[in-house]
Amino acid sequence: MASSMRSLFSDHSRYVESFRRFLNNSTEHQCMQEFLDKKLPGIIARIGDKKSEIKILSIGGGAGEIDLQILAKVQDQFPGVPINNEVVEPSAEQIAKYKEFVAKSSNLENIKFAWHKETSSEYQNRVMENKELQKWDFIHMIQMLYYVKDIPATLKFFHSLLAPSAKILIVLVSVLTLTCSPLNSKQTNNCLASVTTWMSNRNQCLGQAMEKIWIPLTPG
Repeated sequence: MASSMRSLFSDHSRYVESFRRFLNNSTEHQCMQEFLDKKLPGIIARIGDKKSEIKILSIGGGAGEIDLQILAKVQDQFPGVPINNEVVEPSAEQIAKYKEFVAKSSNLENIKFAWHKETSSEYQNRVMENKELQKWDFIHMIQMLYYVKDIPATLKFFHSLLAPSAKILIVLVSVLTLTCSPLNSKQTNNCLASVTTWMSNRNQCLGQAMEKIWIPLTPG
């Protein structure tokens, strides 16, 4: 099983296909849609306050389906404010699909897109080497931390890129929802534990309130 999971993660296209099947056989889409409609507006309520441009960084943006819904919510919250949306995604195939999705979508006139074909670690290394420590108003990492070797260090880095009033959103599959998932319980449990520990440490050190939201997910 362990070697099978390593093979799955080393073959990104195979992982994407496995995860697509998981999505089609679970309530993930429904639950995520409910989160975007009911929870996200409150999370992003202040990210664009008194700003002439809203800067959004998508880590592991995939084919862009969720990204464009997030952008639509930001537009609703801050109508007319230009948005700079940059995407970090290691799969050329996914980036191509993302660009096609953008080309077919409407109401994106005030959004500037940029794609970086690299992993989160490669992005981090490039930014650090070039000293391009740009600040972001909203960073989201949806279903991608399973790829990361050092989760606390990765979260610490991206947290350091947050501008005032900015937010970082992390979405993971719970260990309780893995019946149809391509991820094994040990992997996911370790990932969730790392994120929870990091959140707790940041709350204690910085006095910042970080909220963990559980969204029930069941097989379809």
